[in-house]
Amino acid sequence: MGDETTCVASSLVQRLQLEPAGRDRFVGKAPPAPPRIYGGELAAQALAAANATVEKDRVAHVLQCTYLAPGNPAQRLEHSVVRVRDGRSFSTRTVQVHNDNRAVLTAAVGYHVAEEGLTHQLSMPRAPLPAELPTIRDAQGTAWTRWAEQDPDIEMRVVAPNVADPVGRRKFWCRIVTDCGDDPRLQTALAAYLSDFTMVASIRLPHEPATTKQYLMSTLSHVLYFHRRIRACDWHLMDHHSPVAAGGRGLALLHAYNIDGELVMTAVQEGLIRPLPPDYE
Repeated sequence: MGDETTCVASSLVQRLQLEPAGRDRFVGKAPPAPPRIYGGELAAQALAAANATVEKDRVAHVLQCTYLAPGNPAQRLEHSVVRVRDGRSFSTRTVQVHNDNRAVLTAAVGYHVAEEGLTHQLSMPRAPLPAELPTIRDAQGTAWTRWAEQDPDIEMRVVAPNVADPVGRRKFWCRIVTDCGDDPRLQTALAAYLSDFTMVASIRLPHEPATTKQYLMSTLSHVLYFHRRIRACDWHLMDHHSPVAAGGRGLALLHAYNIDGELVMTAVQEGLIRPLPPDYE
């Protein structure tokens, strides 16, 4: 990456260094594009706010977000954290995020002091290495929005999809484009940013071609489980699909594997899916 890209990418890390605004209150700012605040930005900032209120011996193991309203990037994000519990091994925080005088996100975060235990996992699916794959701009059938393709903070390499897959399965490698250090709490916030780019798209893919947009989709809830330490600036294979859609809503499930094949994160997302209105632009 050139110096300009690295400079722009570091702005994501800077956005996650929220400004204190009183006890357990923080202020952040979202970038001007897309027109509405990207859901991964909201989740990442909410997690960063909660991270600032816990001891350094514990790292998030679960982040549960409920999206309440679209965000306006022209207005600041106000994060209010409640210290629900601090135990010997676990801590719990809740975060309320307000933007433009209304609630846009509520989140609950669970923290755990790392310990030894039983280990097993799903095997990572077969996929070419990132260097062998096209970028998101060059790939076919990605089904993702133009602004996601142009996001300067991430790099994506796309595995060729089976477009006939009945559950809209997609696989791709992604990472933050600059080395962001080893702070495990910052890395979980960066991973939250990465996790929301493509999941909801898998809900519509069983019903229409990737290049055709006939449905309006909006994320309702987003839950992340961190199984192992994650470094979002390293390559991770994202494997997601939609196991069900019914009642105007759909569910997407994602597994994220590091380059060594370890399952490091699982995400579950529920999305609203409706036919586009006639006046949609």
